[in-house]
Amino acid sequence: MEKSKPPSITISRANWTSHVLLGISVCLLALACMNVIQKSSSLAGLWLPTALMIPVLFRHRYRDWLPLLCASALGIAAAHSVLGTPFLRYLPYLLNNLFEAAFCAALLRRLLPEQDPLTGLGYWVRFLMVAVIFCPLVSALIMILFILNIQSPVELQSRFATWFMSEAVAILALTPLGLVYQRGYFRKNLTSGRFFGLLLTLIITLAAGFLALKWLPYTFAFITIPLLWCAIRLPRIEAFIIFLSMTLMIALLHTSGIVSVQPHTVVQIPQGLIFLPLLLILTPANAMAMAMHALRAEKSHITQSENRFRNAMEYSAIGMALVSPQGRLLQVNKSLCNLLGYEAEYLTTLTFQEITYQEDLGKDLAMLEQLLNDEIQTYTMEKRYLCRNGEVIWALLAVSLVRDEEHNPLYFISQIEDINELKHTEMTNKRLSEALHEEKELMHITLNSINEAVISTDRNMNITFMNPVAEKMTGWTEEQAQGQPVNRIVLISKGQDGPLIDNLLHFDINENLHSSVERSLVLHGHHTGLFDVQLAVSPLRTLKDEPIGIVLVLQDVSRSRELMRRLSYSASHDLLTGLSNRGSFESSLKKALNLIATAHQSHCLAFIDLDHFKAINDTAGHAAGDELLRQISTLMQEHMRNSDRLARLGGDEFALILFDCPVEQGLNTLSKLVSEINQFEFIWEDKIYRIGASAGLTKMNDPTVSGSEYMAQADKACYTAKNNGRGRVFRYEPQQKTASVHTDDSIFPPEKP
Repeated sequence: MEKSKPPSITISRANWTSHVLLGISVCLLALACMNVIQKSSSLAGLWLPTALMIPVLFRHRYRDWLPLLCASALGIAAAHSVLGTPFLRYLPYLLNNLFEAAFCAALLRRLLPEQDPLTGLGYWVRFLMVAVIFCPLVSALIMILFILNIQSPVELQSRFATWFMSEAVAILALTPLGLVYQRGYFRKNLTSGRFFGLLLTLIITLAAGFLALKWLPYTFAFITIPLLWCAIRLPRIEAFIIFLSMTLMIALLHTSGIVSVQPHTVVQIPQGLIFLPLLLILTPANAMAMAMHALRAEKSHITQSENRFRNAMEYSAIGMALVSPQGRLLQVNKSLCNLLGYEAEYLTTLTFQEITYQEDLGKDLAMLEQLLNDEIQTYTMEKRYLCRNGEVIWALLAVSLVRDEEHNPLYFISQIEDINELKHTEMTNKRLSEALHEEKELMHITLNSINEAVISTDRNMNITFMNPVAEKMTGWTEEQAQGQPVNRIVLISKGQDGPLIDNLLHFDINENLHSSVERSLVLHGHHTGLFDVQLAVSPLRTLKDEPIGIVLVLQDVSRSRELMRRLSYSASHDLLTGLSNRGSFESSLKKALNLIATAHQSHCLAFIDLDHFKAINDTAGHAAGDELLRQISTLMQEHMRNSDRLARLGGDEFALILFDCPVEQGLNTLSKLVSEINQFEFIWEDKIYRIGASAGLTKMNDPTVSGSEYMAQADKACYTAKNNGRGRVFRYEPQQKTASVHTDDSIFPPEKP
């Protein structure tokens, strides 16, 4: 008989297999990227080997890193050897790649969880800052040190930008896929139909990207749309596959000369930053994919809560069963088996029709039909069952129907309580009371174990029960709340500052189902703060359909709604200054045009450009420039009306809409604003810097003129102000299509820092 091989040998061979596969993969990727280098006579637009090494190192122990790095180094060296590159020429770059991959993987291991590194949007932001920005910057600086003495300053700047961009884009495109991919994912999750859908989505997305690159202006703005569509529609792994495919297609098309990623503008992007727009469109697409993954995970968590509740029901003291719409018993608990005398395995081969007494079957089926037709929500009836020993027993049956998201019936939940002896003797009443008491205690235990707040009331709407979660959220103990009106203990409003719901009994869940985040339900706890909640109200009724109270179920959804608020704020605001961004400002511009047409108002549109801002950036650094932008934004907001809308368009450019404002008033307001900026002293590291501002203003009173035309007029007036000494305000003159100066003794050119 052949002896089994030692476990250590098997593990060693598996490790060597992974090392060889890594070396081959790195070699092929490096060979492809270096072919691009030879064609473009520059650094590669995308450098994929480093992006592949990072997730591989992340998923292995530190003691396995050395052979993995050696395999990667041999792969890159083999690629250089194929192309005939001298060893000493590529050695520094090879060492830099290995250092970057190891350094980045080490940082990610400290900042991200091991099992699911990108489990939420917060972890993805950490990945973005470390892997996409910080580590490529460090690697680019090291690369510059290698060639510092042999390249001109202009060439060094271009090489730095190209190296950083190639590493950053490749990592953003490939590394997230490597971090989240789990072995066997496609075999377990991707069915044939789903694979066909993924393939079709990939083809459509790539085709849309090609058409945008080939013929559309503002290319990357159009490419963003299908990528965001994929991020919303697909699971994150499949979305990352499409992002990677789009990145590779753009790089290959640009390298081959089929298309150019240069925007259709007069200003040309430097060669080193040619893929900067690609980095900018991949970032929101990845963020949206992670946000959608977080929402799906939250939904899965709710489903798991339902499964836990179902498991708790399995151990109920009364008989319970899950029944298919056709009547087959899908799952039964021990109490039901004991009641009918069947084994669970045999009972699940039967239908409820087979164990129902024939005289009671017609009424049961009629009630069941009403339940399927959505005419009733639940029904209760007394019926007789056939036991295995031939005995006929009485039981109290309660049936409810569970439906899926498309309102199709999934299964019935049947509660079967033995009332056989209750039909014959008074003694049975006592036993039944004891059984009901035990069931109540068991139900309390069940409710205490779930993660949602559960509160019940009597017919007078006074609280009779609260589970521990409800005590924690409301700030009242069950003892304190007993007998208190539910409207005094449970304070729920529509939005934080909205009106309170005064009648919980008539609350309609559909009314608040699609409300905005600001108008969603908020629970005001007693000294416990505010909770975003979802509310379900179920009335309690007797067998005669008389109301005896309600049951409130509150689910804390504060985290998911906070995530939605953050996404909404980030989509409409500039993250540096807190002002409106370009997209939000365009919406305000449309609103202004609508007011011109409907309310016959006239507005003023201003374009403001800071003077000498680049000098402060160059002398004091980008951190000083960022702080200056924040202070200038605060200064401008202090000298505006609440109705005006100020936005940062990008860099040191701002736009301002003065709603319902005459031209002269607008010119005076803008002149004072420019004067304040001209007189502003910026202190950074004990040094005083002076800047200024040039501004152009145009009058908005014609609804037939587009917003872009008004922006062009204000921009032209601002351009004239800059070319006529700066620190001034010019007004656009529509007759001459020129700009005229608006003089003000308070406006003076700023001193240079």
